Amino acid sequence: MVELTRENYYTPDADWEYMSCSQYQAWNECEARELAKLQGRWADEEKEAFLVGNYFHTHFESPEAHEQFCNDHFDKIFKTKTVKSKGGEPDTVVPTGKYAPYVQADKMIKVAESDELIQSLLALPGENEMIMHGELFGVPWRIRLDKYVPDGRMIIDYKTVANIGELKWSDELHEKVTFIDAYGYMMRAAVYSEIEKQNAQSDKDPNFIIIAISKQDYPDKEVLMLNHRQRYDYELGKIKERLPMIQAIKDGRVKPKRCGFCDYCRATKKLYAIKPYYSLMPDFREEREDDEATELHIE
Repeated sequence: MVELTRENYYTPDADWEYMSCSQYQAWNECEARELAKLQGRWADEEKEAFLVGNYFHTHFESPEAHEQFCNDHFDKIFKTKTVKSKGGEPDTVVPTGKYAPYVQADKMIKVAESDELIQSLLALPGENEMIMHGELFGVPWRIRLDKYVPDGRMIIDYKTVANIGELKWSDELHEKVTFIDAYGYMMRAAVYSEIEKQNAQSDKDPNFIIIAISKQDYPDKEVLMLNHRQRYDYELGKIKERLPMIQAIKDGRVKPKRCGFCDYCRATKKLYAIKPYYSLMPDFREEREDDEATELHIE
């Protein structure tokens, strides 16, 4: 097994050997795209929301981590100008400010840092970006905790969201839900809690807390407790039911299905026939196996 570190946590090798919450969600979105990523045939573009979220996260991880992130994504964070040099020296590129999403992220950071409750949680002794691994339903899993407080067993997760109070429609539940359910955070809480219990050798769930900051002009904020054993059991039941198919695809025993709508599916789409117009309606859409899938990863 790969020994997990901060450097290799998000690598394809780690994805082959360990399931994670993000990977599990990606499999449910599009099997074909996720297998293509594992096989090195596809790489998702870094979305702005993802980068802004990591900008926020690394600020609270450590000054060194935040500086490294800014250096790695300098062109996307900073506006620049070129200063002409004299005497044959190379021109110098200097920052003149930040692009709007990162100016907004700085406002969100200030909101978090100015709140007494949030600061009291951030000040608790613990470890930032702590990695744990365990097993769920016969499959190795890995988790990375924004902050883990051993004394009292508390998991703290940072979330940047468009609007904390906005409700979104859920096709699964057939009703509008909060961002907690819309983005799978209850599933994440269930998995994190199970893996943490294995590492802590305890039967008691840890406290799972989300610090949520909105991306609005005047950022909203909430501290939310997600502990709910009945919901955890529901989410874990869905994972137990879904995992065998995911593992079968990874092992090469089943071909992945294409969702038909993601970047990967559009980029690799092949037309096989003229179809009636009503085939665009949800009830008439067909799932198609991915013809691009190659032989599976074998150690």
